[in-house]
Amino acid sequence: MSTKTKILSFQPFSILGNGGGSRIIRRLTEGKDSELHYISLVSVPNVKNADNETIYALFPSQRKWMRSFIRNFFIFLRYSFLFKYNARKIQKIANEMDFEILHFMDHGNYSNVLLETAKQKKAKIWVSFHDHFSTTGSSFALTQSLWNLSDRRIVISEELGQEYSKLFGVKEFLIITDGLKPDEITMAKSQINSDEMKIYFGGLLHLDYYELFESFCSALEFYSIQNNKKVSLILRGTQHLSFLNDSKLKIEYRPFSIDNKVLKDDLDEADILYLPIKFNDYDFYKFSFSTKMIGYLGASGNIFYHGPSDSAAARFLIDNNCAVICDSLEQNQIINSINEVLTTMNYSENAKKIAMERFKLDTMQELFFKQ
Repeated sequence: MSTKTKILSFQPFSILGNGGGSRIIRRLTEGKDSELHYISLVSVPNVKNADNETIYALFPSQRKWMRSFIRNFFIFLRYSFLFKYNARKIQKIANEMDFEILHFMDHGNYSNVLLETAKQKKAKIWVSFHDHFSTTGSSFALTQSLWNLSDRRIVISEELGQEYSKLFGVKEFLIITDGLKPDEITMAKSQINSDEMKIYFGGLLHLDYYELFESFCSALEFYSIQNNKKVSLILRGTQHLSFLNDSKLKIEYRPFSIDNKVLKDDLDEADILYLPIKFNDYDFYKFSFSTKMIGYLGASGNIFYHGPSDSAAARFLIDNNCAVICDSLEQNQIINSINEVLTTMNYSENAKKIAMERFKLDTMQELFFKQ
């Protein structure tokens, strides 16, 4: 039986997943289940799906027992010899659906497999460009074609939209990020907790971020010993980090959650919200815009940004004076930044202003669904 929906959204991750891409789609489409159906690609079987989501596990799927060399070989097969097999399976799912708009992300070589299906159904094409193509497994040629053929181009940052206009041709684009509801914007703390300073980080920590986070935690530990101050590090949805096993910090791992109230309570509990951006990928940091940062802007504590000072996120935070910026791995400089983030709540106060001006969720949703 054919499934009817206004928008078919196709993405390379599950909607209920622990990542920025999952979060932004989940938030933008919240409350719009009747207007939208998802087809989501995953690499492991038996992933939980949302009520209006069809999960397709790419073949061959990844299993927990696999050693790295087997896992890498299976990844190679998925994106090379078995690409056409998987593409036909995905197309079959979409062919059985009746939709007016195809929305998808430019993320890898499966991105455009539903274009022919959309043309046959005379559906409009909306493409989201969440990260620079060189960081997603896409190619210059693929991204160029998607940029020019789409009826609507959605980008994560002004920087990415301008870069693609230079590379592929000047086109109109919409900047759509995560957003905040009115009750998710909390007044700034009057002061940092003097008894126990709490630092929060939410999400998985990829290998490229280990050096950043380890240097930050080492500096925090030194700071806590030198100042005889208790420091608690709250990690939500983060994997176990072996370099913290012998840390003098109080470490609390909390499970991944998509409950907005739980996440908001986490944010407001924290005095400092840690926001790392990796140094080692220019095309990533120069043009990407952290969805995590939007939630941080509405929290009551101060944002501690740790990464390159010329990234899209850092430039935004600097221009609006709503975070302490630390672009070093050196302990003394990190401690100087920690001292700075503890001296004033002006950063948090400024963050609330810009959150209310620029990042209202209903405005972002209206932009996304407007035709």
